[in-house]
Amino acid sequence: MSRRTSLLEPMMIVRAVLASLALLSAPVAPALAFSSSAVEATVIAPTRQTLTTPDGRAVSLSIWTAPDERGVVVFSHGFGGAPEAYQRLLSAWAAHGFTVIAPLHVDSQQHPDHSANGQVALTTRLEDLALTREAAAREHTGEPMIVAGHSFGSLMSLIAGGATTILGPQGDPAVKGVIALSSPGPIPVVVTPETYRTLTAPLLVVTGDQDIVPGYADDWRDHRLPFDTAPQGDKSLIVVAGGGHQLPATAEGEQFDLLVRATEDFLDAYALGDTEAKARLDALSAPGVIVEHR
Repeated sequence: MSRRTSLLEPMMIVRAVLASLALLSAPVAPALAFSSSAVEATVIAPTRQTLTTPDGRAVSLSIWTAPDERGVVVFSHGFGGAPEAYQRLLSAWAAHGFTVIAPLHVDSQQHPDHSANGQVALTTRLEDLALTREAAAREHTGEPMIVAGHSFGSLMSLIAGGATTILGPQGDPAVKGVIALSSPGPIPVVVTPETYRTLTAPLLVVTGDQDIVPGYADDWRDHRLPFDTAPQGDKSLIVVAGGGHQLPATAEGEQFDLLVRATEDFLDAYALGDTEAKARLDALSAPGVIVEHR
């Protein structure tokens, strides 16, 4: 077998796998505000900004600006979704002091040049997010940066945190930590048992015992992969009883409160070096919730 053939075959598999990414589709519309939540936060509406890639492609950003900024979060939405679907959570982070910057990816159903091609989605997402992190570092000089994402978007954030896929290492040393809301599971060739061996950044994985995505995560435990296989140290896992794949956008009441508290403690602990926040995260406990640390 020639070297060219050996290189082409994995890429053909990648294209075939990524072609079915619609199974990972995420919500597009903003989630409703549930009055049962005990989290009282100032509602912050996003503003818009546009970046331009080197080849002239426009990247639309939604920005939740923190009134008293202490850090920055670069967020990647789920496949087919949109940043505004996570309005309640991203607004809460901004009210807590972390400006959130979220690009609208080309696979979004709201994108004017929408493409559901998985290979296009992967490559343009990585470009979108690298450009966004560069802009964040430039426009928010000196502010610590956390990356976060949901589903396919969490894979993008894990890559920025040091995970290595078939595309090679694309980690960003500016990243202080990764919040992976329902990781995409083991995508053949793209995400393997070795992918997260290089993920040294602090990590918080959030999933639920109903978080099943046929063809990608047939068992909710598949979402544990980054937590279970990344190097030990500063890795946390939260499993919510009854939580499904859209938990970050649809959580309400105590589930939403827990999601906000845990992620904000992670932000404070690893972006700001807040030892009290880390102690709270380490001691986190709630009915119907499994919490593990490595």
